[in-house]
Amino acid sequence: MSKKAGFPSMYLAGATLGLAILTGGCTMNDTQQRVGSGSVIGALGGALLGGSREGAAIGAAVGAAGGYIVDQRSKRSDTESENARLRAENEQLRQEADGI
Repeated sequence: MSKKAGFPSMYLAGATLGLAILTGGCTMNDTQQRVGSGSVIGALGGALLGGSREGAAIGAAVGAAGGYIVDQRSKRSDTESENARLRAENEQLRQEADGI
């Protein structure tokens, strides 16, 4: 079997996986959604660039890792913002207590 014969089926498999992730996304947490989205995008990119199942599998793995990294950076940014807000609120309360 040539690569071209299996290539359209990879599109169908990628589209099916993407649809499953989109519909299943309602019950996923943020990390799962980002990793899932990354893996679908990576699989499609790997299939397009590599033209084989191996390319799609490698793309999915790289995409999942990228989605996880994006998730962790987003969580760190959210945590830093919340910490800054709490420090400012704490300082304001301290100043109010000193003024009383």
